[in-house]
Amino acid sequence: MSAAEADDRPASEPILTVPDVLDAVVPVQPTGSQWVALPDIEVADGTVPSLTVLHDRAGGLVELRGAPLVGVDVQIDGREVPAGAWTLEVASGLLPIWHAEVAGCRLQLTIACPPEQRGVVIEVVAERRKGAGAADVELVVAGSLTQAALHVFSSRPLAGPHRWRFDPWSRALVWEVGAGLPVVGLAVRAADGHEPQVTSSEAGEVAGTGLGTSWAHRRRAELGGGDATSLVVYLGVGREADSASLATVDLARRGAAASIAATRAWFDARRGPDLGPGRATLQTVRDRNRLFCLTFAAGRAIDTDGLALVTSRSPRYYVSGAHWTRDSLLWAFPAVLAVDPAEAARWVEAALTRYAQRPGDHALSITGGSLYPGFELDQVCAFHLALDALLSIDPEAVQRLLADPAVAAGLSRVDAALDGAHDEASGLYATFLLSSDDPAPLPFVTASNALAVAALRARGRLRAHLGGEGSGHGARATAEDLLAAIERHLVVDGPFGPMFAGAGDGRGRHVLFDEPPGSLELLAHRGVVAADDPRFLATVAWIGSEHNPHGPGSGRFATPTCPHAEHPWLLAIGNALLRGEDRWLELLPEAPMDHGLACETIDADTGAPRTGLGFATCAGWLAHAIDVATARPPTDGPGAHDDP
Repeated sequence: MSAAEADDRPASEPILTVPDVLDAVVPVQPTGSQWVALPDIEVADGTVPSLTVLHDRAGGLVELRGAPLVGVDVQIDGREVPAGAWTLEVASGLLPIWHAEVAGCRLQLTIACPPEQRGVVIEVVAERRKGAGAADVELVVAGSLTQAALHVFSSRPLAGPHRWRFDPWSRALVWEVGAGLPVVGLAVRAADGHEPQVTSSEAGEVAGTGLGTSWAHRRRAELGGGDATSLVVYLGVGREADSASLATVDLARRGAAASIAATRAWFDARRGPDLGPGRATLQTVRDRNRLFCLTFAAGRAIDTDGLALVTSRSPRYYVSGAHWTRDSLLWAFPAVLAVDPAEAARWVEAALTRYAQRPGDHALSITGGSLYPGFELDQVCAFHLALDALLSIDPEAVQRLLADPAVAAGLSRVDAALDGAHDEASGLYATFLLSSDDPAPLPFVTASNALAVAALRARGRLRAHLGGEGSGHGARATAEDLLAAIERHLVVDGPFGPMFAGAGDGRGRHVLFDEPPGSLELLAHRGVVAADDPRFLATVAWIGSEHNPHGPGSGRFATPTCPHAEHPWLLAIGNALLRGEDRWLELLPEAPMDHGLACETIDADTGAPRTGLGFATCAGWLAHAIDVATARPPTDGPGAHDDP
């Protein structure tokens, strides 16, 4: 092979790590708080199979699973209420409440994860209908802890030693999951402090990977017409057994009613503005996805209290328990900033202190160490774009953050990584991986360079804000130089006229492509081109045409795709909404998705999930796109992918 031929070889092998395609998916209802996540509550009857907590020392998600972890059983005059009798209501966006009316009794089950509390409230209420005769009602909340596992992409069991006991001081049944030293504690306590029934009479250490005993709390009452009874059980989590058991004491002191009310108030305060008449279903989609993002795309580590930003706290997502800066700061962050600027500022602080040790790395552990190497330009740009968005809302928060030497040092590393990607010869910025995390076919990716234009402009605004108008000039000039380089090297002749290529090498070679995670459809949204620029319109037309090998196929939910996953992307729907394709405002409420929540891709015909369940950062992107699309005046302009 000649040297010239060797120079023509791709810079990297096109090795893809792609998701499995799903068949039938059983719908689940998640809920959670910053401390505990319940990712897979059964829609039919409120059974809780598992919970997860973030754990810094372990570097990922710790999952506790039972058979089930918690289940509810109600018997009326000796007859069990069937699972099919329950109907789920999702209140306040993400608070699950089940209702049933059976044999003259109204039943209600509420599962809440109160904010700022390290635990779960499970309340079962039975009320006898007025005028009905007396009935013998038994309420049972029971469960077991059978498995403990660590999730970082894949799952592996925590082998112990594990211990369990009834703690008479806190009146809680408590487990301590170990891996040498304690990793996490879980406790179960009835509101009245009664000791539960257990299947094993002897507490102590559990050998191997099993966790031993099952438990049950019961309440039995004779109810006449208009009478009511209830059973409340608290789950507590902690870094070891004592902190978990005392979390249940704290919950019991506050009471179920106050904790459920606090949960409802926290969700209601963060749902977002009312979308107006005729959009109630769309608003439900937006609110649920935003709240899912808030509770599952970030959380507090149970062992350090540190804030971790993650793709998802649900093990249903195929790369859960890890950090992608792009996912957190480009996709999820705008939805958080819109309703909770203080929390958004905490996200920026966490990003610049935890995740700026290796800015641009493909994936990081929850503590910021390298997990999946490979430079991605868009992930470097994400830091400045999030900081700029916060600056526009709360400039004082930005000044406070940057007064912290650790935050300022993180930003310096980000700037060094961004500047280090600059190619002097072409004026463009290089990347090794695409926004899909797959290898770039050529080093200068247009969508990533467009993000770099926006990031450089943001850096200029920040410097001007902090140091006077002159200090931002250099960054703004660099942004315009990069824009000129894009127009010089990455604009080609296409079937609809001059258009933006997917990538180039700065020496005349180009590849036409697009992908939903980093799409050229967002060039106007990022302020890189005008929305009526003929080159942009020609690019959008190509993306939606038969000329694009991954253009939309048939099906009412069809979108452009890419080799990473060849089904319609929820990210693509968000991109289309941000570009002005308002038909998705009508279609989105009709797509089942992941029980109403964003997944990675859906079926083109049915809207059912095909890849990437529990995709919390994508849920934020979808909520943000709905915010933007519903805030602008309606237009009667051309539809999606029309010829320019």
